[in-house]
Amino acid sequence: MTDIINILCCTDHNFVIPMGVMIHSVCTNDDGHNLHFHVFVDDSVTKAQRTELRQVIRPTDEIIFYKVDIKNIQKYLVVKVANFPVSIYYRLLLADILPSDLHKILYLDADIVVRHDLSDLWNTDLTGKALAAVSDQYAPDGVCRRLGYPIEKGYFNSGVILFNLDYFRQHGITDKLISFIKTHPEQLGCPDQDTLNAVLHNEKIDLPIIYNVQEGYYRIPPTIVMTEELNKAIHDPYIVHFSTNNKPWNKHCRHPLRNLYYEYRKGTPWENSTFMEHFRHKRVISRQQQFNTYVMKMLNKVLGKTHKTKYYNIQLNH
Repeated sequence: MTDIINILCCTDHNFVIPMGVMIHSVCTNDDGHNLHFHVFVDDSVTKAQRTELRQVIRPTDEIIFYKVDIKNIQKYLVVKVANFPVSIYYRLLLADILPSDLHKILYLDADIVVRHDLSDLWNTDLTGKALAAVSDQYAPDGVCRRLGYPIEKGYFNSGVILFNLDYFRQHGITDKLISFIKTHPEQLGCPDQDTLNAVLHNEKIDLPIIYNVQEGYYRIPPTIVMTEELNKAIHDPYIVHFSTNNKPWNKHCRHPLRNLYYEYRKGTPWENSTFMEHFRHKRVISRQQQFNTYVMKMLNKVLGKTHKTKYYNIQLNH
């Protein structure tokens, strides 16, 4: 009997294309499993877009759509954090939305590309833990203090998470996540990721970096200390995560692996689409933020300072 790997994705109509490219990359590199994609969507995702997503999976795979009630989420979940769509909250409700006979699921962000088979990641032992994830690319000091737990517990990135659904249901984790958002809105900078860390920092397993190689690891210098593990990960990542605003479809993206996105877009319904290249996420910032940005820009101009991120020139091993 062929093993089934259950994968969770969440999107609104704006990110259907990168999510489809991600799904295509998973299917392309899978080694003989039945992949079941569980996709949380809202009313904005059209019938035509669902049809396109079905076209990128193989005949042996399956894609199931779950319509999420945005109004219900807005009523008791969303806090006023600008620049984040409502869809980021969908996965916090996964244990209540997904069928009860699903015991675990692998969540994947839309802005990633998968380069290898994911069976080893899928088979991670989650006994007694809520999830498994990779540490975030930035040092945890400030965010841990903001969220009110010890720095040594670390802070994981939520772009790739193996969730233990049984643990979520048995320990009422969904209610704990909702409660934290409602009672600590002022502490949330990245709402869903912060909430998961705040509630589950004692109930996680740390995954190897190869399963979520984030944008900052390719910078010179990287956002964490270069180690043998990190060096191997950036040259042969299992999962490449375009984790900042430096997305591969952005005109000025200089990520050394940005072409992976276009390689896996080939053979999909969006091979010739320019929607993402022209898409601009609406950023809602305060007048104070606008003023601060303007002042810093003018100051740097007067001082002759320009900040341009430098990246390693990467030749992938495989």
